[in-house]
Amino acid sequence: MSNYTGAAPDTEPAGQWLKSAACLGREDDMFPDNHAPDIETARRNCAPCPVSRQCLAEAMAEEGGRTAKGRYGIRAGLTGGQRRALYDALRKKKTAAQTKAAA
Repeated sequence: MSNYTGAAPDTEPAGQWLKSAACLGREDDMFPDNHAPDIETARRNCAPCPVSRQCLAEAMAEEGGRTAKGRYGIRAGLTGGQRRALYDALRKKKTAAQTKAAA
């Protein structure tokens, strides 16, 4: 018998949310980030997606280790440059909050 009394762990396998993504089964070239009409097509696909929050969270988790060449395509409706700008803004906000809390 187990004496475990903690909260139930998150048992959803990593990436399980992808099965509900609006882009599931779409061609990767539908999501380029260098051609305006294609960007808008990709964004229209992303807009109603039921898992766009998970997509953005995963993109943000990966963003810090990406180079400019590693930021290809649209994810959660954002281009690579937009994801990097959001990542930088969130990092600055977190650093400012930590600095304020330490003061």
